[in-house]
Amino acid sequence: MSIALWYCPVPGTYQYEVLKQLIVSLQTIFPTSPLFEPHITLATKLQCENKEKIDEILTSCVAAVQSIKGQLQQSNGTPLVSFDECCINKKFFKKVTLNCNQNKYLVSMARIMQELYSEGDGEDANGTWEPHVSLLYSDVTPISKAFVRIIQQRIEDALDVRLIEDTSIASNEQYKNDIQTKWKFDRKPSLNWNLPGSFKIVRCEGPIGEWMVIGRIDI
Repeated sequence: MSIALWYCPVPGTYQYEVLKQLIVSLQTIFPTSPLFEPHITLATKLQCENKEKIDEILTSCVAAVQSIKGQLQQSNGTPLVSFDECCINKKFFKKVTLNCNQNKYLVSMARIMQELYSEGDGEDANGTWEPHVSLLYSDVTPISKAFVRIIQQRIEDALDVRLIEDTSIASNEQYKNDIQTKWKFDRKPSLNWNLPGSFKIVRCEGPIGEWMVIGRIDI
C-alpha cells in the first residue's frame, strides 16, 4: 500500500465519532487487532517524493470536490458517501466493512487520483474498486458464530438499524471465496456524509500503529 489517499469524515462530526467508536468497540472483541482512523481509501501507491507533490495531490482533491460541489449540496442529491451493506470478509484489511453505494462522483474521483498519481496498478485497476469503510483489521478466519452475533449487535446498536443476512452468497462461488457473512440494512443508515470531509495522504509503512499522515486538507 505504501502511500495512500484517504477520504475521511472530519474529526468531531457525528459520522467520525460513530465510526471511531464502532472501530474501538469491535477491536475489544479481538484485542490483538490494531486501531485505525475511519476512512475510505481512494488511491494507493502514490508518488509522493516531496512536499510539493503532496500539496499538488491535495490541491487536485480540492479541485475535484469544487467541480461537483453544487451537485453534492442539492437536497435531493445522493450523498458522496452512503452505505448499502455490511460484510464480514476473509481479508485482513477488510475483515468487517461497511460497503458504500457506488456514487459516480466518488468513483470518478478515486479513478482520477489513481491514474494521475499512482506509480502502479491500484485496487480499481480492473474496474473492481469497491469503496468501503473498514471497521476491523484481523487475520482471524473464520470468525465464530458467537462473535458474528456480537459484531452484528454492535453494528445494529451503533447505526440504529437491523441487519438482514443475505443468504445468496452461499450459492455464489466468487462471494464465498471472499465473504463469510453479508448483511443488508432494513433501512438506510443516517451515517451518510458529503461535506465537510478530510483528504489525508498516509504513509502506510511498518506496523499500523506507526502509519503517519503526511498531508491533510479539510474541505
